[in-house]
Amino acid sequence: MPLVATGSALVVLRTRSFERQVGSCALGPTQPLCSESAIVAHARYGAAGAGLIGAGLGLVVAGVTAAIPVPRRVWLVEAIVGGATLTLGAVWLAAESAAYPRGLEDDYAARVGPWFDRRAVAASLLGAGLGLALGAGVGLLPSTRAARRAAWAPTWSPLGVGLLARF
Repeated sequence: MPLVATGSALVVLRTRSFERQVGSCALGPTQPLCSESAIVAHARYGAAGAGLIGAGLGLVVAGVTAAIPVPRRVWLVEAIVGGATLTLGAVWLAAESAAYPRGLEDDYAARVGPWFDRRAVAASLLGAGLGLALGAGVGLLPSTRAARRAAWAPTWSPLGVGLLARF
């Protein structure tokens, strides 16, 4: 939950600052608060906050799965879904970074707002995929180790010590 709280704070604070600066640009590109570098910085921090929220939620899902005894295939499905979501978010975030509407022209305020929102959604998908894949990967580790330990175990028999193999 600390990830979700930190991410929420970043998103709220940076969204407010972003909107204030974009509103200034709507009045004209010569306004003192209208700075393209500051707007991009707010978008980066806002996306980082959205990614933290997504990562926190992905880890919560993995934690709920860990609290319930589930078969190994559930962890595998979570790892695959997390990896796919991570990949989708990374590709989308890269595409949105490349599609940044450069230049402080008259329609800049109308173009940069939706770009900011899409970038935040892409970052939250990336974070959720990372949290889910990481949580599922950790969930798979103990079951893998336990399966390996249970496969070969020393045993006592009337004839002496032996090795019991389970397949």
